[in-house]
Amino acid sequence: MRIPSQRAGRLIAALLATLACGQAAAAVPLPAARRVLDPPLAGAAMTVVDGRLWVASRGGGLIGFERGARSMRFDLGQGLPSAVVQELASLPDGRLAAGTQAGLVLLDPRNGASEAIAPPGMEGHGMAADLVLASSRGSSLLFQLTAREPDGAEGQAGTSLWHWDGARVQAWNPGLGGALVATAGTVERADGCFHVAGMQVDGAAQQPWYARQCGAVQRTWRLAEGVPAATVGIAALARAPDGRSSALVMVTQPSADPASRRHVVMTLGDDGRLAPHCSQASFREPVTGLVHAGSELIVARAGAGLHALGCGEPRALSDDARLGNATALIRDARLGLLVATDAAVWQLGADGAPLAMTPAPGREIPIDALPMEVKAGGALVLLSSPIDGPLELARTPGGWRVVRQWRAGIDLPSAVYGPAAYAGPDQVLAVQLSQGLLRLRQGQAQAVPLEPGALPLDVAVTPGGIWIAAGSTPFGGAAGLHYLPNEGGARFVALPDRQAQPSGRLLAWPDGRIWAGTRIGIIEADPKGAARRVSADRVEALFRNSARNIVGAVGASVQRWDGERMLPVLFAIEPAPARALGHPVDLVIDDAGRWVILFSGGQLVLLDAQLRHVATLDERSGIPPSSRRLLYVPGSNEVLIGSAREGLFSLSWP
Repeated sequence: MRIPSQRAGRLIAALLATLACGQAAAAVPLPAARRVLDPPLAGAAMTVVDGRLWVASRGGGLIGFERGARSMRFDLGQGLPSAVVQELASLPDGRLAAGTQAGLVLLDPRNGASEAIAPPGMEGHGMAADLVLASSRGSSLLFQLTAREPDGAEGQAGTSLWHWDGARVQAWNPGLGGALVATAGTVERADGCFHVAGMQVDGAAQQPWYARQCGAVQRTWRLAEGVPAATVGIAALARAPDGRSSALVMVTQPSADPASRRHVVMTLGDDGRLAPHCSQASFREPVTGLVHAGSELIVARAGAGLHALGCGEPRALSDDARLGNATALIRDARLGLLVATDAAVWQLGADGAPLAMTPAPGREIPIDALPMEVKAGGALVLLSSPIDGPLELARTPGGWRVVRQWRAGIDLPSAVYGPAAYAGPDQVLAVQLSQGLLRLRQGQAQAVPLEPGALPLDVAVTPGGIWIAAGSTPFGGAAGLHYLPNEGGARFVALPDRQAQPSGRLLAWPDGRIWAGTRIGIIEADPKGAARRVSADRVEALFRNSARNIVGAVGASVQRWDGERMLPVLFAIEPAPARALGHPVDLVIDDAGRWVILFSGGQLVLLDAQLRHVATLDERSGIPPSSRRLLYVPGSNEVLIGSAREGLFSLSWP
């Protein structure tokens, strides 16, 4: 695998054209991925534009609802560079500003147009955009960009604040120096003024700050006097109806124990003076929304629902359990109080009764569900969610649907779940990563006895028994392969040395052999306990197309099995991808002999049966940037793509 120079690429393209009998191939449209089912709504932000409710979903894109039904969507390949939308604001002309994990996007629901908004020189860098505020006057946005860690997680390093005036993006400088992180903000609808609060982080020192910008006039305060001890952040901000003060929810954490964290309600005058709110309220639960309603504050808390806060004890606005896990809160001039939860958006009536503004949740697919195995000729698919546990999908004339599910903390012990495998007509094996192995039937979970100290990473089922890949333990347990024959009598096959840690992927052969990808290559083991080394390069994933008996592997490189040894697969990527590919992490081979290779950067490389590069697909083709695992569905030309944060997608390659 290599990415050629422009000149070399032209030469390779010419050679490939010659191999194709000199005939120019007709342009073939690139395949595009589509979403498989919807993840839980997990509303992160909301806005109402022209009577349509827009909900920013953490993994499901941006969804518009009218009269309780979904009417429009922006998603991967449909205007968004990432389906993880964490911020949302609307401009007076009806356009939407969506802060995603891959940047800020300006969307027009009237025609479906989208435009990336980025500072000069930072286009395409994929920084996460948050704290997006839109002025009620003209076209003006404030937003924050945060650099992401190499594995895609967000970090605070590299945070920057920016202002877009409708034509260009410039740095927004409150005049406090560097290391500013904005954590809360609001816009005063009457005059369009921005109000922003956050923390200035200088090593171990953290100081809260507050800024207000009205047109070209800006004022900034360092908050020192009256700040609660051990303040580490500001969770929410709301302006008082009289425009003379703001309510702040300041986060304190006096010790390293996260359980010591409190959310303290404070009042900030327009002179910059900070004082405790008259209620003296503080909460253990995270505050996810804050708005004013007359003389009271409405507070939304994750796990605690909605409360009105005056100068006394908090008053519950509703005892409906469906509002318990509130994730966002807004007050609309026509619709009143709207609260988003992890399942739906609700309009709160005067009597506290919630009215669903979005469809009632059905059997949804966890956002991080990864495809594992296919059964019954492609009619059933087994998936595993690290957080929620295993589930099964069935193909119907209307598409895939959830038919079985085992939920961690309800049907299963709470754990981090890894691979899963079918083990008979009605059984599933589920790996609790580095902890144990469960045998599941509908409504039943049973622990599989393992050798003491075995830390399972992967499981595979052969006709004669079960193979388990296990990592080494800090207390001397060796990495290796455990074999549990159907007739009893477990065996352990040790790997050559501690450097041979399993990568976590097993490949079972029909004769009972197993191939395990490790840091030092592929190790083959048979039921009798014999083992040999098949290859030398690090391997993360293995795949065998049983119909054509083609075997491939990815890790340090892309390889194929020629019947005796693993050989490198060399192909030229032309044109060069829009961004770095990273390294290969998974692959599948379809019944036509074509290869689909997933790279760590969240891109797919397609190779034809002659192992020539056909295309490189990214988020513009609907490929989730957080893609983690592939599964080929035989007989359908369908590849399922599981991701860490953006749901399950399907790619059909005609």
